Amino acid sequence: MFKLREAVGALPWLILAMSRFANADCECGYSLNSTTGATYQVFTDLMENDFLHTSGDNATEFGWQPQEYNVSAKDARGPYGKEFDVANVELNPLKDSSAWSGDSENGGDAGLKLWVRGDHSHGFVGSAEVATVRDDAFYGSFRVGMKLSAQNGTCGAFFWFYNNSQEIDMEFLSKQFNESQGAVQLVLQSPESVRNGYDASGTAGYSIQHLPFRPDEQFHEYRFDWTSDSVVFYVDGEVKHTMTDAIPSSSGRLFLNHWSNGDPKWSAGPPGEDTAMTVLYAKAYFNSTDDARKKNYSERCPTFDPAKVCAIPEQTVAPNGNNAKTYFFSQDGGAKTPGQEIYHTTNGNGAGRLLRVQTIYIWILVSFLSWALL
Repeated sequence: MFKLREAVGALPWLILAMSRFANADCECGYSLNSTTGATYQVFTDLMENDFLHTSGDNATEFGWQPQEYNVSAKDARGPYGKEFDVANVELNPLKDSSAWSGDSENGGDAGLKLWVRGDHSHGFVGSAEVATVRDDAFYGSFRVGMKLSAQNGTCGAFFWFYNNSQEIDMEFLSKQFNESQGAVQLVLQSPESVRNGYDASGTAGYSIQHLPFRPDEQFHEYRFDWTSDSVVFYVDGEVKHTMTDAIPSSSGRLFLNHWSNGDPKWSAGPPGEDTAMTVLYAKAYFNSTDDARKKNYSERCPTFDPAKVCAIPEQTVAPNGNNAKTYFFSQDGGAKTPGQEIYHTTNGNGAGRLLRVQTIYIWILVSFLSWALL
């Protein structure tokens, strides 16, 4: 169903924090709830993206690969086909790289913009999709701060995907946004939904949750926590729904997309003008199925120690204005991401990247000297 586009340009720019040289706060992972509480879940890996401060023309460099493929009108089950194009993925950071709000470089809302195009005279609707370079996420907590399209007739989605029968979706239909509220479609694709013609609506893996706000007016955090026995969906830290049937049992990758095919039963539209879904950040805390990553974890945490686990902060308010500055472990000087693969942010002239490299290397140098003097 989905095809990964071959990487363009430079390989992802990575920093591997050298935890063996120093004790760090999060050597044994990241947890839902504090490890001092009655229940908690620990994940070994993270991937964080601060799109307010990420610029350039190659999103793959930051861990998200733009997709390029077409789906015919017949296969899309609508009057138009879908045309996913790299050109419809735009990094649009804040002009002021030290700020958390203000004007963006290219106008409009700052962040990762996924465009649906208004010109569909050739029978296809220009759409946008990105997928994580990493495909090893197996259980985890996955979060995105985003603002949906204000134009009627598009579908915006944040989802995890392994195959057509193992998929976790949060989908938004702009046709459902009215004067004061909206809705989110919560979906677990399963073998049963595949048998129903890829329709989960008659299964336990489908729920429409109404929202007391319009998703196109402000940014909100949308999240799902996937464990062995449930998938729990959140909006701004509030539990919206829990599913316990047909829980995915394979590893996969995250996707963000924004599209239309004119299907009156789903996306509606298409819109008559260009319109974007904008992403402030994406945060993933998960267990990895990659052998090298599992070995890395066992080396930095040979004996599990709850004191070396960091609790993942809860985002309980909409990330707008003064609340737009959310917490990133990867922006905390390197000490809280031991052994992690970090995709860094930049600003227009690369100074943000240089500062972060200097910070990490200073931390490594100081830690190594402290270790050597023991």
